[in-house]
Amino acid sequence: MAQIITDLSKIEALTPFEGVPVVATGIEVPGLSGGLNDALRVDPIEKHKDEDVVLVVKGTVAKVRFDPVKGHEDAWQRVHILKVVEVALIGEDVVAEALEDQRRRIDSARRRAEEAEGIFRLESTVESNGSDGAGDEEEPHVVMGRIHNTGGHKDGLRRECTLCALEVETAAEENGTTVEDEWATRTVIE
Repeated sequence: MAQIITDLSKIEALTPFEGVPVVATGIEVPGLSGGLNDALRVDPIEKHKDEDVVLVVKGTVAKVRFDPVKGHEDAWQRVHILKVVEVALIGEDVVAEALEDQRRRIDSARRRAEEAEGIFRLESTVESNGSDGAGDEEEPHVVMGRIHNTGGHKDGLRRECTLCALEVETAAEENGTTVEDEWATRTVIE
């Protein structure tokens, strides 16, 4: 299972199972293709490899299962197994706003989880001003931020990288040490 990024208040609101906390939820939809096949008998389609398809699924919770959560001792994931009632193909434009809202909420939760672990990311040029980033390569901090955000500093931190420095400063604050002490305990590439 992926890193848990749910707000603590939402996790605490989940009902424990056999006295053990439930820290995640999931859904399985085993009969999805059967419901879709009925819809395709009425409205056949022809799609091509890598083409997106958007579905609307209506289901009923047929069963609930509790699975252990990998990496979290004494914790469960509540998995809802759905019985498909109806399935429809739908134009992405009809649900684009809902999909975008969900993407933003997921990205925001991931960012908060990373920041809680001391990982900070620079906003990309595309996200911040809508440009494609052309011409930004002359600015070393922008290039360094891109390299850092794509995992380019896994072999060791760079003192000239703003994000590496921020990680070290955060660690010093959390550990009650100095920034130089934190740099001394890490692999640094000069």
